[in-house]
Amino acid sequence: MAIEASIWRDERNQRLEIVQAWRIAMLTRAKRIPSLKALLGSKPAKPLHGKELKKARQEFKELNKNLNLEQIAERMKKARHG
Repeated sequence: MAIEASIWRDERNQRLEIVQAWRIAMLTRAKRIPSLKALLGSKPAKPLHGKELKKARQEFKELNKNLNLEQIAERMKKARHG
């Protein structure tokens, strides 16, 4: 599973680098460059505290409890080779 995760990360990083190269190319052709604030997009998520944090942690535990990582890895493997 660690190898599959590593492959997935590498593929994701490659896609991100391609998107970054495309954005740079588009910005070099732009007549007006957008502000950095507009390019950076939305504000970061606010940190959770108290009951919100406790609820989010509980939901996360429940989601993870129901995950079948072996099944997910097998599906990823089949998708790559199929």
